[in-house]
Amino acid sequence: MKQTLLSLSELTKQFDSKTVLDSLSLDILDGEFITLLGPSGCGKTTLLRLMAGFEHPDGGTITLSGQDLTHTPPEHRPLNTVFQNYALFPHMSVFDNVAYGLKMEKCPKEEIRERVQEALAMVQLQDFARRKPHQLSGGQQQRVAIARAVVKRPRMLLLDEPLSALDYKLRRTMQVELKRLQRELGITFVFVTHDQEEALSMSDRVAVLKDGEIQQLGTPREVYERPANLFTARFVGETNLFPGLVEKTNGDDTVTVDVFGLKRTFAKPDFPLRD
Repeated sequence: MKQTLLSLSELTKQFDSKTVLDSLSLDILDGEFITLLGPSGCGKTTLLRLMAGFEHPDGGTITLSGQDLTHTPPEHRPLNTVFQNYALFPHMSVFDNVAYGLKMEKCPKEEIRERVQEALAMVQLQDFARRKPHQLSGGQQQRVAIARAVVKRPRMLLLDEPLSALDYKLRRTMQVELKRLQRELGITFVFVTHDQEEALSMSDRVAVLKDGEIQQLGTPREVYERPANLFTARFVGETNLFPGLVEKTNGDDTVTVDVFGLKRTFAKPDFPLRD
């Protein structure tokens, strides 16, 4: 059984008196690929920024393996972020972009060379080390950003909608690449997206967010086949919705529902039933 790596407890965040995160709690497991899925403005990117240390919560705590990181600066957290625009240095070569963090830590030159070559090999860009970012395709630029993030061997990688700028075909290819990388590296990936297909195809678990609260947390199959509420059902995919009346709850964790005069028995849902 996987252990909890990062624990978010009762996180609250406001901007201009508007609540963006409302007492949100989430345990992220070691070595998993978890996706924060939701529409624009639901709080998913704010949550990622709190994990990275770019924002600080108004309330609640963030702990990594028992160590309190709530107010720890980003540069002192064992987490790295891949941004939506990749944030590559245009005047630097691919090698120097990937090596930048190691140089800032004053690592020995030979160690830098070996680790950069290893990271570029992981993303299959070892032959592009001398190129500048403008000489690369969008998918290649994204892989450089990932190599730069993983070369420092973080405990966790945070990815803020990294596929949104790519065309559909390349996006599908990179979904496979990201999952392959995550399995090879064995580190935790926290992926932010509003794209249901990305979330369902890559993730070990999906957290569906709305208005700063988690609506459902589960495997892609659980979220798709057993949505916890109407919002999740409508947001996650194409669904057929039928109005029905719960006639009774049974002792075997089932409910009897009247749908257009037809009585059917279903497994009792995880969410509370209204009278």
